Amino acid sequence: MRVLVTGGTGLVGGAVVRELLSRGHAVRLYARATSDTASLEAAGAEVARGELDDPAAIGAALRGCEGVVHTAGVVGFAPGMEDVLEAVNVRAVETVLGAALDAGVSRAVLTSSTSVLGGTRAPKVADEATPGNAEALGLPYFVSKLRGERTALALAARGLPVVVVRPSYVLGPGDVHSSSASILVALARRRIPAYVEGGVSFCDVRDVAAGHVAALERGRAGEIYILGGHNLTMTEMMRRACAVAGVPPPRRVPVPVALGFAWLQETAARVYRRRTGMTRDLVRASALYTFVSSARAERELGYRIRPFEDMVTDTLRWAVETGRLRAETAALRAVAGGG
Repeated sequence: MRVLVTGGTGLVGGAVVRELLSRGHAVRLYARATSDTASLEAAGAEVARGELDDPAAIGAALRGCEGVVHTAGVVGFAPGMEDVLEAVNVRAVETVLGAALDAGVSRAVLTSSTSVLGGTRAPKVADEATPGNAEALGLPYFVSKLRGERTALALAARGLPVVVVRPSYVLGPGDVHSSSASILVALARRRIPAYVEGGVSFCDVRDVAAGHVAALERGRAGEIYILGGHNLTMTEMMRRACAVAGVPPPRRVPVPVALGFAWLQETAARVYRRRTGMTRDLVRASALYTFVSSARAERELGYRIRPFEDMVTDTLRWAVETGRLRAETAALRAVAGGG
């Protein structure tokens, strides 16, 4: 099958491209003119250039393709990101998958997120049938992913054979843009001084990529599949990840303290016109529990979840090998050496 992939230069998209190629599919990568696609081209992908808001360019890129995997998206919790989130996580879904419907593709996959479920104040395990509370929480990123998913399912009702997959918190090697997996590098470098308690399902990008390809090949059109992992509190995740890196875990702080610090960071960012990674919305999101079950994906797609320590070890080894992390502890030297 010839498959068009959007977002292929990102963590998940890049892994999807490589998984498709490894399974014998032909891949056409849809990327911006400024995106570095050299490694994916070397792996065997061809490239079509264009923007996500250009229906003509997307339509041209779809010519000759039987399938499309739309992984492109934006994650963000900073103030003022609402327009960008709407443009990429909602309108681009309509543009790309609408063009796929017009092109008559036989299979389509949308990369959604377990963030569409919102989160709970106490640990509860959700599945595809669990009603979410993303809109009630009002976090713009959560809402944008939910609206994008609804857009895809509306296109399914019009005849697009689309499957929606919901990855949880993605770890694993290959995070060249310092997205979700960079939390492990930051922990190893002792750059996270504190955290708030919450919980999430930690998955590996390679498992998620395999789940995408399985959804493309045999997922039921119009269905949703959660691609989760290990349901861990932040305390447990920090403890186990830091043990692999050989560093002490950061300190846990109460949510009100973290919110106050985030407000100061946001205020300084406005005054000095700079960005900040710490925001109140990020604190609110981090204090939630989004534990999930991947039973449907395991049953219907053959989805598998590798051990958590393997996810951490492989991520840190990749970071050391690519110069993003120095092996300053005995544990990291063992990781780097494959021990």
